[in-house]
Formats: sequence, C-alpha cells, structure tokens
Amino acid sequence: MLLNVDSFVVDTKQVFKLNGVLDYSTVDTFDFFNKTKESVTELEVDFSELDFIDSTGIGAILSILHSASNLNAKVNFVGMSDDTKQLFDTIGVFEIKKSLLGEG
Repeated sequence: MLLNVDSFVVDTKQVFKLNGVLDYSTVDTFDFFNKTKESVTELEVDFSELDFIDSTGIGAILSILHSASNLNAKVNFVGMSDDTKQLFDTIGVFEIKKSLLGEG
C-alpha cells in the first residue's frame, strides 16, 4: 500500500494529512522537510486516514517534533486511532513531544 500526503497552509498553520501506510517502504514519500514553510507557527498532523505506522514512521513523526522545536512551532496530532494513541504512548512519543515543545 502507498502513502499519500496532502500538505497545505492555512494562515500560519501547516497541515499534513496522511493517507495509507507510513512505514519503511513509504517513509520517503513523507517529505516533511521540503514541504514545511519556515513562516508557520503550528504544524498539524492528521492521522484520520492513516492505516498503519511502524517504527520508521514513528521516526518520521519524531523528526517533525525536532523540526518544530527548531521553528518554535506548536504541533497537534489529530484523527489518531486508539491503536495509534496507545502505540505513541507506549513508545513515549507524547512525552518526547511534551519535553521538546512544552506541550501535551
């Protein structure tokens, strides 16, 4: 399965809408760095149409958190399934987010 990423900016918020599978075979499709505008103050990652994420995909999400920290931008995760929330909680993604960005 493939990954489609729709990226668009609304005011100072950049949205990344993920659709499909974010894993080792598709992570290169998620070209977050070249699509992120330096003027944004908020990043939103929409997981509502994400079917699967593995450790490589989580690594990409952690990269977003580090980049957001460098941009002094806020990050919101929306549309997460219960399984994805549990995985992020187990791995510590939410704690990393809180530590890097000072947010929950």
